[in-house]
Amino acid sequence: VSDYPDGGLRAYSVVLGSFLGLTVDFGLVNSIGTVQSYLNLHQFQSKSTSVTSLIFSIFLFVTYASIIFSGAMFDELGARIPMIIGTVLFCVGFFAAGSCTTIGSFVVAFSLICGLGVGMLAGPLTGAVSHWFLKNRAKAFGLCTLGGSCGGILFPMVLNRLYEKMGFENAMRIVSAISAALLIASTALITERKSIRALDQSTIEEVSGERISLRLFLLKTWSLTKNSVDLSSLKDAKFLFCVLGSSFSELALLCSLTYFASYVTYIGYSETKANTVVTIINTVGIAGRYIPNVFADRIGCYNVMAVMVLFTALTGLCIWLGWSIKTNTISSVYAFAVMYGFFSSSALSLAPSCVGAISPTRDFGKRYGTMSLITGVFILVGLTIGGVIIGHESLETYRNFSIYTGVISLTGFLMFYCSRYCQVGFRFLR
Repeated sequence: VSDYPDGGLRAYSVVLGSFLGLTVDFGLVNSIGTVQSYLNLHQFQSKSTSVTSLIFSIFLFVTYASIIFSGAMFDELGARIPMIIGTVLFCVGFFAAGSCTTIGSFVVAFSLICGLGVGMLAGPLTGAVSHWFLKNRAKAFGLCTLGGSCGGILFPMVLNRLYEKMGFENAMRIVSAISAALLIASTALITERKSIRALDQSTIEEVSGERISLRLFLLKTWSLTKNSVDLSSLKDAKFLFCVLGSSFSELALLCSLTYFASYVTYIGYSETKANTVVTIINTVGIAGRYIPNVFADRIGCYNVMAVMVLFTALTGLCIWLGWSIKTNTISSVYAFAVMYGFFSSSALSLAPSCVGAISPTRDFGKRYGTMSLITGVFILVGLTIGGVIIGHESLETYRNFSIYTGVISLTGFLMFYCSRYCQVGFRFLR
């Protein structure tokens, strides 16, 4: 008999805390196109997309790579410490980015500091939920990751309005303050149920007590870093294909989220219209994150994930490439935003469930961190390649870019199907 609560006030308060935190954490990732589009039209309008793409490819790589440390720290010490560290780094980096005027300074403030903060928050925000839910885990993850879509609605709307009224610098500072309030509330609500006791009890007491020495902290940091990645888990074929599927599908999603707003402005529509498109993608993503997760608890997360990633690829190839690139109509842009927003959202919301379905609970953080590291490498390389493909924007380069993201999504579908095959073969089982 399962000893997981799978409900109740305490469990759902953790879900609420995760929701609030992911509103900021995944919300920024989902809104990255708003920042990229503004920089391309203002501070860096004379720069090629292949150059400015470094800001966002490094940001996403640091985010995903730091999740490995965050996941291991959560497994060892619980949620509170990585939540506090992540909150401070995120808010400081985002605040400082408002004053940046060069690509180098943006890389330091936004890509490195803010990216590290986003990664540090992701481990406890997703891992804590797995301590409280088993039977309804996919649905709980779906509720939590709705925060990412809500943040994806909030960030573009607020930033667009503040850009116009107060300028870029003040806009970034105000959003940083809003984020701090949400993350403080999230930290108060997030609690792990089962701490993984990898160290002896005396070490844990020292780490969690008042007498933390610098030497102990450095030793603990080194120990966590060494044990943050479990590459041996990749010997498990079903986990290996799951990692590859997640890496390809998230790369395709983030490439599109990063550059689609710039595509909209390139074909002649206003910056406000481009930000509205980002908002539509994330608004529809609320349904795309929750509904598939409900079905995932009933028919299996891998069955649902494979279907959603397949339709993500078809949406990009049929609507963006086959319709919008040829006609440049606003109806084609909105159609893509609605369809892509629904299908692609599962790439983020179902990934934790897919890892959890084939991993022991005590190893969830480490395996999720391993997957995030590999995904980060894919994104660093893949997003940079995407920027090079677009280069000095033209309709032809955006056509090539839409093919690029579509093929990546199809590859992700094949990888998830291979992982499913390693588990149950061709049988239709959960």
